[in-house]
Amino acid sequence: MKTSPRRGATAIELLVLGTLATFAIGLTVPAIQKARAASARTKCADNLRLLGTGSREYAAANDDMLPRNSGPTPAGSWNTQILPFIGEKELAQKYTDGRDWWDAGENGNRTVAQGRVAAFVCPAAPNPDRWVLTRDPDNESKSFRAAPTDYVGAAGAYYENNDQKNLHPGAMHTRTVTRRLRTSDIADGTAQTVLVVEMADKPNHWHAGKLGENRLEKPQMTALSGQWAAPNWNHLRSHSTDGKTQFGPCAVNCSNQAAIYGFHEGGANVLFVDGSVRFLKAGMSQEMLIALVSIAGGEVLAPNDF
Repeated sequence: MKTSPRRGATAIELLVLGTLATFAIGLTVPAIQKARAASARTKCADNLRLLGTGSREYAAANDDMLPRNSGPTPAGSWNTQILPFIGEKELAQKYTDGRDWWDAGENGNRTVAQGRVAAFVCPAAPNPDRWVLTRDPDNESKSFRAAPTDYVGAAGAYYENNDQKNLHPGAMHTRTVTRRLRTSDIADGTAQTVLVVEMADKPNHWHAGKLGENRLEKPQMTALSGQWAAPNWNHLRSHSTDGKTQFGPCAVNCSNQAAIYGFHEGGANVLFVDGSVRFLKAGMSQEMLIALVSIAGGEVLAPNDF
């Protein structure tokens, strides 16, 4: 019985198969990237929820007081206060209250500050494994590495400029309030007042999706520079739409310089005092920023407002 020889694929058939394969890859890769981005955004929000749980448990254990930064002496962060309540008891036990966060002496805090805490880093940020090179206050010719955070406490918000009269106190406010704020001090409601925001990839400078300056090899200040153990707060503000000028129409995702900034498509996550996490739309107005950050502004907000 005769058999016909197996016919090879023609050039046209190979071309069609190659085109279909390329088309399939073109559909699959964006889908994978989108799924990864969604997963990173979810994980980032979960981190903030954990910080919210830690903050509420800290308040419950401390006469309803909210966590806040210490300073100028000793200089420290609200992050260290919630360590025991976010599964970091061992790290918390190594931290010595009453000493600066960078203290390198015996039983000092510098080693603790070099410990990476997963909950303090958003997986969507472009440099999750970065260090924050920090000037050594004990020796100006030296610097040391500190572990980073992508989340910053909301101490207040400025409107239109940084005049003191235009500063609206926030949940971690210290400038005009000498006593510790309590949950009961949040007159606008804990579900409508921001406690912690994304301000990702500090100390690098980002402007509207573009890296303005890579600062990972430049020694930074011992506060407000992206170290989780350092005083970690900001008086938030808006920017121009290109992110290069302070005070403009854009309060979300236009700059990470004292402003809300997340590496998520369409916005950034923020934590409210009640422990809830919400997604703020990119380009949100500075008026809405003031409404969400101020603790006693009297604004009435609906869920769809932001």
